[in-house]
Amino acid sequence: MRLKNGVIWAQMHKSMEHAWEVCERVTWEVCDRDAVITSGRDGVHSQTSLHYEGKALDLRTRDLDTDTVTKYAQALRQCLGDDYDIVIESDHIHVEYDPA
Repeated sequence: MRLKNGVIWAQMHKSMEHAWEVCERVTWEVCDRDAVITSGRDGVHSQTSLHYEGKALDLRTRDLDTDTVTKYAQALRQCLGDDYDIVIESDHIHVEYDPA
């Protein structure tokens, strides 16, 4: 797992430690490379974003084709379960801890 330069990982919620481990494993299984986190508590997001609470991360996908991104997101959903929302964005997959 790698952090893009400037990513703030300090004071992330404990749920993101679990997500980190799962994302790392799934990325290797689906993409055959290290996961790259492009945002943690940093970046510009909506005012209600869980990034600011340390409950969200973004994973780089700009180097992946559409089919791989879809498989990647599906595998993350399956492995992380219902407490996590997985959203495919234009150049990343957004992962947030948001139990119902």
